[in-house]
Amino acid sequence: MNTKGNQRAVETENRIKYVFLNLLKEKDISRISVSEICKRAEIHRTTFYVHYKDVADLMEHLVTEMYRQVVGLFVEEGKGMRPGGFRHLFELIQKHRAFFCTYMDALGKMDLTYDRLPAELKDNIDRIMPVMGYASREELLYHQTFFTEGLSAVIRRWIRRGCQESPEEMERIVVAEYRPNRELFQ
Repeated sequence: MNTKGNQRAVETENRIKYVFLNLLKEKDISRISVSEICKRAEIHRTTFYVHYKDVADLMEHLVTEMYRQVVGLFVEEGKGMRPGGFRHLFELIQKHRAFFCTYMDALGKMDLTYDRLPAELKDNIDRIMPVMGYASREELLYHQTFFTEGLSAVIRRWIRRGCQESPEEMERIVVAEYRPNRELFQ
């Protein structure tokens, strides 16, 4: 039986995602239909609906997976912050450029704010908050809002420019902004 979680179901989900990501390279998300995904993935519509409610639900699942990957680039379980996170982030964006371009265009911005994160990712943030030196969740949320909105703008600009700079160069640019000379602000 092709139930969620078994090898055949996982392969089907991966095929659906692969087809969808390729369609995103060709057209706007609003023009992608379940029928078209099914035809290209060589599955029945009922099979698609076993996995996803609609195209928007498929996109939301991909976004959640991407959030998990992004958090994993920065946070090492039980050890805190992982070095090279920004470089890895830009490598991931470069690898999945069509997805990020579509996601950011479709939703208007890369909304990485705390309230939009899946519960398991909120737990990760709650665990590392004290390690990062924030006195309260509100302080973290202000910092996160400021930083993610700026990072979103940088990512959008980089994608629109065709990812001309290397992930290493983008990491240098972001880290320079993220760790400014604090003496200038005191």
